[in-house]
Amino acid sequence: MQRIDDDIKATVKKIIQGSEKRKRRIAKGSASEFDKTAAGVIEAALNQSCHNIDGRAAREQLQRQIYKSVVYSVPYESIYGVICGRRKFYDYRNEFITAVAEGLGMLPDGSRTQT
Repeated sequence: MQRIDDDIKATVKKIIQGSEKRKRRIAKGSASEFDKTAAGVIEAALNQSCHNIDGRAAREQLQRQIYKSVVYSVPYESIYGVICGRRKFYDYRNEFITAVAEGLGMLPDGSRTQT
């Protein structure tokens, strides 16, 4: 599993947490290019997460729970109906955050370390 630097991870989380406001700006037509790019990258990263879960409904449910966890800073213990264990949930969550960072070009070659 890849580990990203803490400052990059914190920035990406803040970008994801701004998603709901960003979606409203896009809907109103007042979005910046960054808003549009970030929304697309976040959506693509979320749709690609949990790729190894069979069943579309189960995968989509877990994707919504991961999104909720990041956007509203909700810990695993406060999310009901999670279909996987705590460690796996946070693995999926970190994969999502890393995919957003990669999609936004925030990961230079040397910033990732293997754990």
